Amino acid sequence: MTGGLAIETSALAKRFGAVEAVAGIDLAVPTGSVFGFLGPNGAGKTTTIRMLVGLIRPTSGSAAVLGNPVRPGGVDLASIGAVVERPAFYPYLSAAANLRLFAALQGVGGSGADRRIADALDRTGLGPAANRKVGGFSTGMRQRLALALAMLHRPRLVILDEPTNGLDPGGVVEVRATITELARTGTTVFLSSHVLSEVEQLCDLVAVLARGRVVASGAPAELLDGPGLLRVGFDSAAEAETARRLLTDDGMAVTPAGADDAALSVGVAASDGSRIARRLAAAGLFPAELTPVRQSLEAVFLELTRDAAPQASGDGTSASASREAARSGGETADPDDRDATPSGNWPR
Repeated sequence: MTGGLAIETSALAKRFGAVEAVAGIDLAVPTGSVFGFLGPNGAGKTTTIRMLVGLIRPTSGSAAVLGNPVRPGGVDLASIGAVVERPAFYPYLSAAANLRLFAALQGVGGSGADRRIADALDRTGLGPAANRKVGGFSTGMRQRLALALAMLHRPRLVILDEPTNGLDPGGVVEVRATITELARTGTTVFLSSHVLSEVEQLCDLVAVLARGRVVASGAPAELLDGPGLLRVGFDSAAEAETARRLLTDDGMAVTPAGADDAALSVGVAASDGSRIARRLAAAGLFPAELTPVRQSLEAVFLELTRDAAPQASGDGTSASASREAARSGGETADPDDRDATPSGNWPR
C-alpha cells in the first residue's frame, strides 16, 4: 500500500455462498479528498463499507485504511467516523446525552466532552435541540445527529452512507456545508450516495460501482467529458429537417432535441459550433440557437449502470446469499443492506 491515501484497496472481493457481492475492486482515496462512491441498490457499496471498517472479512484481496491493513476487529475506529443509514440511538435520552455516552465510551469526558458535543451539534444544526429526547426526532434530525456523532472524536476519515437521506432542503444544505468544512480542515470524506447532484457538487473524485465492480472512476469533470452534444434550433420544423439531412450526410450523429420538432441534437463538441454554423449558412440555413448541452452525472451514471440488474431483494439483502449463509453458518449477505447499524465510532 502506498502513502498519501486514506483508503486503498487491491482486488477486494466478497462472496456470500454463490453470490459475488464485491468482485475485486481497486480504490484509491487521497487523504483530504471528498470521494464519491456511486452505484445502484445491490451494487455492493455497503458490503464494501463494512469491509473497510472491519465489520466483515473479505473473501480475497486487501484493504488499508489510514495506512493500516484492515482486518475484523483490528481497524483503528478512533480515527474513523461513520454514518450508516438508519442510525441507532437511545430514544429516551436527549441528543446531548446520547453523544455524551458515546464520548465516554471513547474515553472523553468532562468539559472536554461538553465542548466537543456542543461544537458537533452546532455544526449539524442541532444546537437548539440538544436537550430534546431523540425518540421525538424526525428522520432528518436523526441523520444530522449521526453526523454529529461521526464528527465527535474529530476523526481523520469520515465514511458517510447516504447522509442526506430524509433531510428537508435546509438540512441538506447544512449537511453539505458540513462536508465541505470537513474537507477544508483536512478530513477525508468517503461519501456513498444516490443523490448524483450532491456527488457532482461535493466530490473531488468518484467511483461508480455496478454488479460489485468499479465500472468508472475519476474526477466528475472527467466522467462528463464524453462525446459532446450541441443543440441546434431553427424557426421551423421544415428548416430543422433540411438541416438534419445535411448534417447526417456529412457523417454527424443527429437526433431530434426532445419534443421540439424545430430543434436538433448534434453529436459534436461545443468547439465545433462555429463550423456547424458555417456549414448550415453555406446551405442557406441560419439557426436561431446553437447551445452546448452539458452531460449530467445522472446521464453518465445511468449509461454506466444500464445493464447492472440488482443482485438484492426488496429489503436490500440477497435472498440466495442469505440462504447460503444460513446453511453454512457464515456471515449474512448484505449487498447494500439497510440493517440498523450504530453510527459513529462504534463501541465493540
